[in-house]
Amino acid sequence: MSSLRPAPLALTILSIAVMLACSGSAANRAIMQPAITIAISPTSATLAAGGTQSFTATVQGAADTDVIWQVNQVTGGDSSTGIISSTGSYTAPSVQSQTVFTVTAAAAANTSVSASASVTVTPVVSVTVNPHSAAVETNHILQFSVTVVNTTNTAVIWQVNGVTGGNSTVGTIDANGLYTAPGSVPAQPTVTVTAISVADPTKSDSASVTISLTPVLTVNPLQATVVVGNQQQFTASISGLADQSVTWSLSGTGCSGAQCGTIDTSGLYTAPASVPSPATVTVTATSQVDNTVTGSATVTVIAHLGVTISPFGTQASPKHVALSGTQTFNAQVVGDPSNLGVQWSLVCITDEETGNFIDCAAGQGQSDGTDPTNTDISQLTSTTLTSTLFVAALGNSGNCDELVTSCILTLTATTNATENGTPATAVVYISVP
Repeated sequence: MSSLRPAPLALTILSIAVMLACSGSAANRAIMQPAITIAISPTSATLAAGGTQSFTATVQGAADTDVIWQVNQVTGGDSSTGIISSTGSYTAPSVQSQTVFTVTAAAAANTSVSASASVTVTPVVSVTVNPHSAAVETNHILQFSVTVVNTTNTAVIWQVNGVTGGNSTVGTIDANGLYTAPGSVPAQPTVTVTAISVADPTKSDSASVTISLTPVLTVNPLQATVVVGNQQQFTASISGLADQSVTWSLSGTGCSGAQCGTIDTSGLYTAPASVPSPATVTVTATSQVDNTVTGSATVTVIAHLGVTISPFGTQASPKHVALSGTQTFNAQVVGDPSNLGVQWSLVCITDEETGNFIDCAAGQGQSDGTDPTNTDISQLTSTTLTSTLFVAALGNSGNCDELVTSCILTLTATTNATENGTPATAVVYISVP
């Protein structure tokens, strides 16, 4: 019977061992904690310099869900990497070339736990036109230049008042920025020249151009013939300029200095003592406020100006032309190397009976001196020293007053050249019939 007693003792020892295994301090027991995780959205973005992007971060496994925002490991970022706010709003920095930055959200509960996103920042295209303001005269040109940065495509589209290439009203501009003002001042004299980036059409720059009338300087007279040693007064007027002051000068292919003559500040020209060869002198007036505005006149220097008519007839012994007859008259001019020719005029002068002026054509004794309407005057030729006139006399005696025995006409040749502003004249008297 005694051999059965150890069994309860073994059971007791086993129970105690189990109890000891289940007992002990907290330090000797393993405690399982949940893991902290974080996610960021979006995970990538592309922005232009100065652009913004909102990021969000989600923290799990921690009671504190706050995050710390960083850009390139700099909390809050900086001006070179971009700035990110505490709410995850990122503002891209200015860059010269495409650059990638890293935005990181770190868990506040455990900063070793983080998530990141990449941000690609592209530079902003910039367009600069030069000059930004300018003034130009009608029909003149103005060169613009343009600078395009932050893109390899530096081409631009040029516009004037919103019209690509411009037009004849507001002016035109070519692909190189050369602007040509219109021929007249537009209703709105200030126009806008714009350069638009081809790489980024939202980027452009503009310049204002004020168009004014091109000044025109006119010298009067435009041509003159002056005898050696004599004078000719010239005047100058400038349209488009308030200041009318000019500077006078002389030049010539056959003279220089005093050999061309002299001209004073008022425009009074004095011909030289001898005729230059060639005899042409150019008188130039230049604006004192804009030396690009000039005007000129031509002076022909001559030794003497004169004209004669052949055949010749005096009032006492006029040249007779029969009714329905014809006569050719020649005018010979001296002292006019430019061969400006003559102008002819034919008028009734008087009848021998009354001595009064009469109208030979109407057959009335009026003192109006009008030309005979039935008398044909036509200039046929003009050579170096000769101008020829063909005169056909009255067709029948009924065109003259029946009381008139002879109708006296005067035929005058007047030179187009002048001597001191005065033409030379010659007169021949003609009796009809």
